[in-house]
Amino acid sequence: MVTLIRIDANLPWKCFTGRGGHWIGICDPLKLTVQSDTWVDLMEDIGHTLDAMLKDLLKSNELDKFMRDHGWTMIGQIPARPKTVRFDVPFIPAMMAAHGPETDLRQ
Repeated sequence: MVTLIRIDANLPWKCFTGRGGHWIGICDPLKLTVQSDTWVDLMEDIGHTLDAMLKDLLKSNELDKFMRDHGWTMIGQIPARPKTVRFDVPFIPAMMAAHGPETDLRQ
């Protein structure tokens, strides 16, 4: 059984197409970069990347400190002995134009 852990956060990602046509997402606050073939893949890959990062922090007992340092909170609690955990972190993609300002995308 999968335990879904929802995180209260609003994480900005700068998104744009690279020279080779791939989509790139950059999260400055977490110093993460993700590259994908399509926009849809990028959105999924960002979610998977955040989930994997938080799982690693949970395993290393650094999750509580990370959450406090970033001002994030969990909605609910992690069970004492979770078998499988999945983290759900909301993020805000901002489309970056080649030579113009960013614009927030509404999902």
